[in-house]
Amino acid sequence: MADGFEKFIKFGDEKEVQQILGNRPERTYNPNEDFLPDDNLETPDIRPVRSESGKPTVVVIDDDYQTLDIMKIYLARDYECAVFSDPKEAIFYMNTHLPDIIFMDSYMTVMSAKKLISIIRLYKEMQKVPIYFMVYEEERGVFEHKKDTNVEGLITRPIARGELQKILDKEKLREYLTKD
Repeated sequence: MADGFEKFIKFGDEKEVQQILGNRPERTYNPNEDFLPDDNLETPDIRPVRSESGKPTVVVIDDDYQTLDIMKIYLARDYECAVFSDPKEAIFYMNTHLPDIIFMDSYMTVMSAKKLISIIRLYKEMQKVPIYFMVYEEERGVFEHKKDTNVEGLITRPIARGELQKILDKEKLREYLTKD
């Protein structure tokens, strides 16, 4: 039992410990299957909203800090840019902020991209938000071959400003900037 009750077991009654803890099995965290232990994410009760700044919101999720820095530099002037190295932090952010586009790493250590996309798509407001995988050139063929229907497209690493701008223009995020 690794629940912090070691001292209690040594000095207390083990039957009492079992009554408190119950006969529950040891839990293990699997990032491909679990978001958080005992999560119930069938219908989120939080409604994300658009940014008050009037700028389109771009969310970038990657465990590579260099990519996060580059994306923030490219996007900071014209977009509200939120960068996250941990997918769970991104989910907490998206509970209250509705992104206009999401760029995410295709391979993350904390949570699989497939699981993260399934969580994002639970929100009615985010079902149509375009999601792009950031992939290396050598991975591009694999992802194009088995393209996920929940992913709009791919952007090649290292991220080039021109390729990023083509995607943003394709998604018509520039319309926000010309409304003023």
